[in-house]
Amino acid sequence: MANVEQSDSSSKPRKKGFISSILSTLFFSLLISIVIECIGITFFWTELGDSHSEEMLNVEFSYLEQDFVNSFILSEPVVFAENIITNTYQFIAVKTGLIEIVNGTVNDESSTVYKYINSVGVYVKAIINIILVFLVRLVILTLSIPIFILAAIVGCVDGLVRRDIRRFGAGRESSFLYYHSKAWIKPLLILSWLIYLSVPFTIHPNAVFIPMAFLFGLSISITFGSFKKYL
Repeated sequence: MANVEQSDSSSKPRKKGFISSILSTLFFSLLISIVIECIGITFFWTELGDSHSEEMLNVEFSYLEQDFVNSFILSEPVVFAENIITNTYQFIAVKTGLIEIVNGTVNDESSTVYKYINSVGVYVKAIINIILVFLVRLVILTLSIPIFILAAIVGCVDGLVRRDIRRFGAGRESSFLYYHSKAWIKPLLILSWLIYLSVPFTIHPNAVFIPMAFLFGLSISITFGSFKKYL
């Protein structure tokens, strides 16, 4: 019996933790961004090349400079983002020698590595730019967390008020609404991150976070409003 119980428990899939879900979402978003940019360079904005991603980086950073100057999460968001971008660029482009190779400043032009990377230099530069765009957006995403917290608080309060009104007014209760709205809370949060971090063009963060925060708060409101003691 003990062996059967152990086999049953070991056969059950382990649920991902919150931290692992965040890390996997971030990695997947970065991967999607790189793939989309490479496809775009190949088929859609061939003439622009890596300047497309460079322009994205400049515009995204301008959003940070204009709209996220002050925050209680980070004392100096712009300086923090600049340090991250500079250190990351130094690590992945300068110290590795990639930027020298793709710019043709390496003396050994007969090197196999030189010939290979020089032929795909546009893609290498674009990937570096996309990584930097991802980091800028990640900083903006971190600074936008309060809007989701506010949406959650408003949704919670609104749902509890409607639940009390329903209980005292002998209103109908529905476990269907509870289960389905609850199931959408986490996906809406992750989807907002995935969309914003992966979109292959410049977009103001408010265009993504405000609608998604509204839907996030609405799901919480419906969940709390349709909650029953015995489901």
